[in-house]
Amino acid sequence: MKTTQNFLITIQGATSEKDVLERFTSQLERLSFSIQNMHFLNFQSSLFLLMHFELAESSDKKSLTKVLDKVAKHYKLELLICQLPESSITSPENRYILTLLSRQLPPELLTKLFRHLRKNQLCVTEVRPLDADDLHVFEIKIHADQPIERQQLMKELLELKSEYQLDLALQADDLFRRNKRLIFLDADMTFIQCEMINDMSRFAGKEAEVAEITQRAMDGKIQFNEALQQRVALLKGVRLSDLERLILNIPYTPGVERLVYILKTLGYKIGIVSGGFTRVIDHIKQRFNLDYGFANTLEVKNGELTGRILGDILDGHQKGVILREVAHKEKLLPEQVIAVGDGANDLEMLSSASLGIAFNAKRYLRERAASSLSLPNLDALLYFLGISKTEISGLFEQKTLL
Repeated sequence: MKTTQNFLITIQGATSEKDVLERFTSQLERLSFSIQNMHFLNFQSSLFLLMHFELAESSDKKSLTKVLDKVAKHYKLELLICQLPESSITSPENRYILTLLSRQLPPELLTKLFRHLRKNQLCVTEVRPLDADDLHVFEIKIHADQPIERQQLMKELLELKSEYQLDLALQADDLFRRNKRLIFLDADMTFIQCEMINDMSRFAGKEAEVAEITQRAMDGKIQFNEALQQRVALLKGVRLSDLERLILNIPYTPGVERLVYILKTLGYKIGIVSGGFTRVIDHIKQRFNLDYGFANTLEVKNGELTGRILGDILDGHQKGVILREVAHKEKLLPEQVIAVGDGANDLEMLSSASLGIAFNAKRYLRERAASSLSLPNLDALLYFLGISKTEISGLFEQKTLL
């Protein structure tokens, strides 16, 4: 019975030659071994080659070393051969990708992050960059003996995220990470850059009162239904014509048009769900050609708001219900769903999606969401899907040609 030995081969150095890979593999063709794995990086005329070999016989090692050393010396590259210990190689059941976004990347940030992962028995197996605009983006592969409680881990890392202004998203490393098909977004302070009810309150002279109730609701200090009814009551007498003018001048969050175009090109269904009002959401849905739009309906009489809501209130619980119902209607798995929001009433919706993103969120939601994004551009969430700047640019080049 033949025994096998496993070796890890590292070759690195500066070279401008273009045929390094083929020279190495051509020299290895006649030896009795098999390549189990290979990683190659060519960066600014420097290369790094990592190969995992399995040798059929121990005598093959001498021949392998001789051949590799010859090629390495020809290109003036460094060679390192390391025999791997005998152990059964198993594929971990719990595999994740932690995506890190940061404008700066000080070593102490990574030290604290890697230390925390190690203390939680999470093994980092690979770190790779993702091409991004004026931003450091890294995908960190993690293996775990037990399933990770994502919300708990993100809560533990909250202070680190605040200290270094970084964003993190933890997802299962599976087929669905880059193959999601449904996204639902909150409206106020997520899809748009304002709280519409606050802006509407100016017409009623109740701006301070409404803003104070809004803040308490978003921080989770007052139930959403109660807060909404109190604020809508303060809008009594606001003319519908003033509301319509306000809607025509909605400030949209930077990156929204880009995000919608890319996701629609990739086949996504896109919905917007809000504790706000149908007149606003219907306009946004039509403006961006979205697939779904849900909100509350304001009662109007004689061209003015009555201060009441028609029908049941669309609250945080209903947001979660709507997301799950639409996913079922579209015959999609929960693993194919994304949700984005900023306030306490978005928590159930975010928890119902495989990727729930707290976007420039209040602390209440940041402490409980499994992913966070604090950049001003909403389309930065594409990095969480593993979509690079180069891929995004390629899609827009195709749009220009159409």
